[in-house]
Amino acid sequence: MAENPHQTTFSGPHTTVTRAPTPHIGRRNDGIAIFELRVVRGHPTVIKYKWSSHRRSPQKFTAWFRNVKTQEHYKAQQTVWTSDGHGQLKVTSLPRIIEEYQLVLTQYNNYSNDYAHSSNFWIRPGDF
Repeated sequence: MAENPHQTTFSGPHTTVTRAPTPHIGRRNDGIAIFELRVVRGHPTVIKYKWSSHRRSPQKFTAWFRNVKTQEHYKAQQTVWTSDGHGQLKVTSLPRIIEEYQLVLTQYNNYSNDYAHSSNFWIRPGDF
């Protein structure tokens, strides 16, 4: 996992938890921010995440995995309801490419309009 001075990371044999105290927010009025990302290693690996929002936030958004190197997007979950505040995604929507990824929350079904993205995390051979 890439070092970032603005995040706290805890690792164990099966879980990596990343808390980002200053998350990236794509646009000011969306109000959606990822404040915790947990990579739970397994077969398949699951990404658990939490976000915050406010009354002007959209009612729903789409979650994607973005390959950091190629910038390709892979749809992880088409409809995520903003009011939930937490979710989990299996990495099975990814091709079996061992690479560094980000979780990206975007306008519903439109990856070019991102609301927030996580810090980078690695997908390993045993994650599928």
